[in-house]
Amino acid sequence: MKVLVVGIDGASPLLVERWIGDLPTFRRIKKEGWLGLSVPPMPAQTPVAWTTFMTGKNPGKHGVFSFITRKRGTYERQIADPRMIRSKTLWRLLGDGGKKVGLVNVPMSDVGQVRGFIVPGFLSQTEGIPHPEHVKKAIREEFGDEPLMGDVETEVLKNVNLDPDRFFERVNQITDKTAQMSQFLAQREDWDFFMTVFMGTDRVQHFFWRYVDPAHQKHEESRFTGLVKEYYVKIDGIVKEFLDLVDEETVMIVLSDHGFCPVHKELVVNNYLEALGFLETRDGKVSPEGSEAVSYGYGDIWLNIEGREPHGMVAAGEEYEATRDLIIEGLRNVRVNGEAPIKDVKRREAVYHGNQLENGPDLVAMFRQGWQAARHPEIMKQHEKPYVNGNPVWSGGHDGTHDPADVPGIAGFIGPGVPKVRGASVRLSSLAPTILQLMGVPVPDDMDDRPLQILSR
Repeated sequence: MKVLVVGIDGASPLLVERWIGDLPTFRRIKKEGWLGLSVPPMPAQTPVAWTTFMTGKNPGKHGVFSFITRKRGTYERQIADPRMIRSKTLWRLLGDGGKKVGLVNVPMSDVGQVRGFIVPGFLSQTEGIPHPEHVKKAIREEFGDEPLMGDVETEVLKNVNLDPDRFFERVNQITDKTAQMSQFLAQREDWDFFMTVFMGTDRVQHFFWRYVDPAHQKHEESRFTGLVKEYYVKIDGIVKEFLDLVDEETVMIVLSDHGFCPVHKELVVNNYLEALGFLETRDGKVSPEGSEAVSYGYGDIWLNIEGREPHGMVAAGEEYEATRDLIIEGLRNVRVNGEAPIKDVKRREAVYHGNQLENGPDLVAMFRQGWQAARHPEIMKQHEKPYVNGNPVWSGGHDGTHDPADVPGIAGFIGPGVPKVRGASVRLSSLAPTILQLMGVPVPDDMDDRPLQILSR
């Protein structure tokens, strides 16, 4: 059996359900197959979630814990990229099983992972450059020599508030080209497994979530509400085009890595670590070397351990555990105008498991809907609480760090033998073993989940 996956980064089940009357393809999937929720890992970030999907494992096994982590044995921040993945990917396993794989714009994918063809996606060192050479040549002849821009340029993102129309125009241009290139390759090349990912939903919702979510404190209906809906209608049409391509021996999966929730305030975690006595600054800047604990952005907290970090201050064992207990208690008790922005603080071993656990943050702070951790390590240069940004650039979030139950994505299946199921909920880590089983490739014993029984035959 063949499998085709259409990834829609950040696609929200709330919006799909609200607009289902104007989304005939999603309505068809719901009627003829099953359409439910995907549950992301924690944190529900693009590199972490897609890596969990492609390995069938939690970060404690695959090694990708965040967009930004501490480089082991140093105080340096490092950005996630495919070279950090410490487990075999779905595409590598399929290739080992003799299957041909095609990938377009899949985040955290890279050339070395694939037996087949690939246009690497977000966070790859070779993003947008087709491989192998015959595919590169075919794309050059059809689309020109420019690499595929799978995501909106930084300059456009910086100017969303100044020029929102340019932002929407660029998102739609990139979406159209990704669809055209994906369909061109899906029809031209031979494959057993094909996957493409569209990033536009994530980008649109980060900036314009308050226009589509009545639960947002600053919710208002405007023309942006209609533009977001129009983008969902566009995606629905693209999904239909892929459905029209596949034959009766192909199962199609429509999937998002996470959903969204409101964000109206950001908490600067390092200011609170300083107030609790665990963080030091030098010349107004965070000093990881001189601190007992520091956050590198998002909800991660890294302790400065003797023998682990170059200038470790906290002894392993009892002192380490006592320090974690004090930080947990302190952050759980943070209040801002009577609100508790932090839902919980968890030890890493309560969230992750596996041989990469030691490379993850020592603690993870989870935020309530409406709040997120500031996505930077810098402190606010003020001397009194609260250390809060009440006007964040984004009005929607998922990664800063939220409970996976608060930001589920979508998961839909349609094809031969797929039963009609209502309201199913699946973990992202269950998809890789499910796809392997569908395609007759052995499922490794160290995957976190067993295959879903999605076929009736």
